[in-house]
Parts: sequence; C-alpha cells; structure tokens
Amino acid sequence: MKTKKLLGLAIVLMCLAACKKENPVIEPTEPPPVEKPDPLESLRDSVSYVLDGKLMVQTETLGRGLINAKTNVKLDSLVKQKEYISGDQDSVMFGRFFKFTDGNRNGITLSFVKKYNKNQAQPASNQTSLFMPLNKLDLFSVGERKFALDFSRNNSQNGVVFELSGDNYGLQTNGYSSLVYHALLKPELQKQSKFEITNMQKLKSGKYLLEAKFNASVYRGDGTNIKKIENGFMRVKINPESIYF
Repeated sequence: MKTKKLLGLAIVLMCLAACKKENPVIEPTEPPPVEKPDPLESLRDSVSYVLDGKLMVQTETLGRGLINAKTNVKLDSLVKQKEYISGDQDSVMFGRFFKFTDGNRNGITLSFVKKYNKNQAQPASNQTSLFMPLNKLDLFSVGERKFALDFSRNNSQNGVVFELSGDNYGLQTNGYSSLVYHALLKPELQKQSKFEITNMQKLKSGKYLLEAKFNASVYRGDGTNIKKIENGFMRVKINPESIYF
C-alpha cells in the first residue's frame, strides 16, 4: 500500500514537471526606457527686438543661405559711371544669412560674415563655385561680434550685418556699395551697439542651437535717418551636416 502511494506521488510530480516545461513561467521584464524628446529641438527659429518703442517678434523663416564675395575690394577704374573693381585673389568673404518676417510682412535679415584664406575653405559641392570654411562652426563661436560696416562695399571687416524690410525697408547696419558716390561709414555709428553670441549648444540630433543678444543702430546706407534697435534676441538651429547648414 505504501509503495502504491509513493508511486502515485512520483507520477504527480512528473506531471507537474511536464506542465512546467510546456507552460514555462515568464518572468516580468521592465519595459525599455523611453527616451524623452529634447525640448530644445522643438524651439522655433525666431528673432525679437524693440524698434521705435515697438516690440517686433518674427518667427516666420523666409530663408537662409550662404554668402561669398570678394574681399578687400578696391576701385580700379570708373568708365561711364560704371565702377570696375578688384579684390584679393587668395581669400573669400564667407557668410551665412537668416531672414525672418512676421504676419505684417516686417522682417529682418541677419548675416554673419568673415574673411577666410582660400586654403581655409573648400568648395561647397561639386555643382557650385561657392566656398565655405573647413570649420563651419568657426563663424558662430561664442563671443562678441563687431558690425561689418563696409559689407557689400570693401568687404574688409568681419562681423554681423542687419537689413530691415517692410515698414522699415532700407534701414541697415552697413553702407551703400558704391566706392565712388558714397563715403565709407564711420565706426562711431555703432559705438553704443553690441552683438554677442551667448550660446552654441549641440543637440541630440547633431544640430546646434545658436542664441545671441544684441542692440544696434540702423540707418540708410549713407548713415542718415538713424534708429535704434534695443533688447534684441535671436535663436536659430544650425545643421553642420547640410551643405547650406
């Protein structure tokens, strides 16, 4: 009798073991952590400033692109009121511009420009004659910038350039391009001005977040009709992997 009981118990244990093999117990596992999106990635490119006591906020991006121009331009001759110019052959004025507007069609174009020796630059691509610096982010290093008053004229100065549109069309920080008919602007026009890149931060996507603050004088290309820009702030994202970043 005792032997039968032991045999029955053995059979039961064997059945339980078989059930465990057929229906293994699945241990609960922790779900993989969900990576939270970087809130900085969702920030819109924008610019804001006060002009004539009015706050201007412009978040619509009309465009961005590259600038290439001759450097240290000089006048060679004037023939029938046409100016013939030349510049340095071994360097290039490189720049990046960002153009913003608002619902009222008022806007601003902000440009960063700097001279580079051509051995510090390379063609933007095989399909273009545009040059860009080997170090694309050099143009946006943190720190202060001067205003390039002779941009589009002599192109001898590194710095930033503003050009307004809409109700304030024609106001800018640089002078007219003519080497004959307009004098070079005096630096005193921007004596109380300041432009500073305060942040250049790499994001998870590989892009960079650029932030800057500024105040400046804007005027006609001959330095007249001066107005002041105050409490300026700009934010843009830059992608160094893109040709036109």
